[in-house]
Amino acid sequence: MKVALAQFIYESNTFNPVEAGLEYFTEQGTWLTEPNAIRDWAQHSDSQLQGSLNILGKANCEIVPTLVAVCGTPGGRLTAKCYQTVRDVFRESLSRALPADAMVLHLHGAVCAAGEDDVEGDLLAMVREELGFTGRVVVSLDLHANATPRMLQHADVITAYRTFPHMDFSETGTRAAQLLLDDSGPTTRTIAKIAALIPPTATDHRHGNFATILQRAREFETAPDIIEVSLFPVQPWLDIDGLGTSVVVTATNAESGARVARQLADEWYTQRDTWDTGLLDWDTIIATLSGAPSKPWLLVDTADATTGGSDGTSAEAIAQLWPHRETLPGEVLLWVVDPKAVASATAGATRLQLGASRFTVNAEVAFRGECRFRPRGRAYTGQEFSCGSAVVLTAGKLRIVVTEQGCLCADPAFYECLGLLPDAALAVQVKSHMGWQAAYEVGPEYGLRFDGPGCTTLNFVRLPYTGSRRELFPLNESPSNPVRLGQVT
Repeated sequence: MKVALAQFIYESNTFNPVEAGLEYFTEQGTWLTEPNAIRDWAQHSDSQLQGSLNILGKANCEIVPTLVAVCGTPGGRLTAKCYQTVRDVFRESLSRALPADAMVLHLHGAVCAAGEDDVEGDLLAMVREELGFTGRVVVSLDLHANATPRMLQHADVITAYRTFPHMDFSETGTRAAQLLLDDSGPTTRTIAKIAALIPPTATDHRHGNFATILQRAREFETAPDIIEVSLFPVQPWLDIDGLGTSVVVTATNAESGARVARQLADEWYTQRDTWDTGLLDWDTIIATLSGAPSKPWLLVDTADATTGGSDGTSAEAIAQLWPHRETLPGEVLLWVVDPKAVASATAGATRLQLGASRFTVNAEVAFRGECRFRPRGRAYTGQEFSCGSAVVLTAGKLRIVVTEQGCLCADPAFYECLGLLPDAALAVQVKSHMGWQAAYEVGPEYGLRFDGPGCTTLNFVRLPYTGSRRELFPLNESPSNPVRLGQVT
């Protein structure tokens, strides 16, 4: 069997007004179109493609890797020019692999571009309608995909990550490939769309109510006519039609698929009053920092999470901790994105205004250079990311990293590439809701979550949702139609 493979990963936040260009992939992330280069990248990276290549290789399939495009950081919509380039290269790369018997496509599921709210649905439609491909298509998606009818229409099987914080990229690729090899014939794809937005902090796969829903999904898969059950607590920072949490069931029997999707969605929706943000006030955080933890505290900037598409320009933690810089019992590593401040500090300035709030600091510059690193934690291991030029400012016990750009992952290697020692710090700031747990290999009890400026706030009512999004829980406490079913055969 000849199988074409591709991986395209980006996540949009439509509340971030800055559109993303191709440099988000070619300079800050990964952009590969040559099969041997893709194989080498996959061999050394924790990725979906790695898992698929391994399992298909063991099955003696003829494998044609066609494209890897992984962003260095999420952000706003893709520019029209960027998406047109991605689309053209995606089409041309897959076209060169044809004829083929099947495709395994690793996508995100929450990408928007200028003029296109459902990028993955558009790409899958292109595979069927423009390339004329009639073979089997298996698609893997991020746990935070906004699943759409168009995605279901053009894929034979859909699967998704099963961990958050994400720690199963390769395993997801393995499962997608195995679902292809297990070809069960014609399928029905059912989606149960839940009129709700869930704080990402309430979707930990290891414990709590979301873990219970995941376990229920695995139980439903034991039925002979249920192929795959995927859960999508959607990327909530999208102001687009069709937004919502989803259950997607791939089955060989339409009635069974609809029954499972409906039952699981109903069970999930009943949890809504338990979805907690875990946010702390700054008095509590500062009091906590007066002690000496066995491992560093993680200062979790939930409202300005670059991993969720915010721009990283909030200086909230810097402003809150600045008055305590001389009395903190250990070093605290902080981070803000501010290219102008990087340029000023590189030129020799020591009085700087940081972030969108232009918070003024007087500090020494301890490092000037590039922030480029390979994560060493349990997520994105082996992949390379760049935050552009960076400086490290020192003031009392504060070590303030200022970079030109944001980043997709929150890993200790980010600080280490700048000469800092996060493992020895009192506290480390991360602009990530949950991924820091996989990167720093700690549990949620080490996280000190705070709100502030930014477009990834967990306080959804703060954001200017429009149209039908105003009907989603918790913006509307009682949606009139909380679960809706759709089905494609």
